[in-house]
Amino acid sequence: MPDSLGTSRLLRDGRLLGVFTSTGDGTVGAEWQEPKSGERVEPHDAAVGYALAAAFGTGAEPMWKLMLNALLEMWP
Repeated sequence: MPDSLGTSRLLRDGRLLGVFTSTGDGTVGAEWQEPKSGERVEPHDAAVGYALAAAFGTGAEPMWKLMLNALLEMWP
């Protein structure tokens, strides 16, 4: 899930597992959250998070900017 312009969050059952960042050069970094009450990040969680971040990138443009770009595209 996009979190800001350059980061995305990985959630499982509504609990934050980690935050992914990518600068667009093909490398992905992750900051993992401290486990609570015996829960931990499983290898398959990490694999899914890295794969999604590498394939689709991290972050997203704000909604207002997307709307402005769409309106400007329609402007003659």
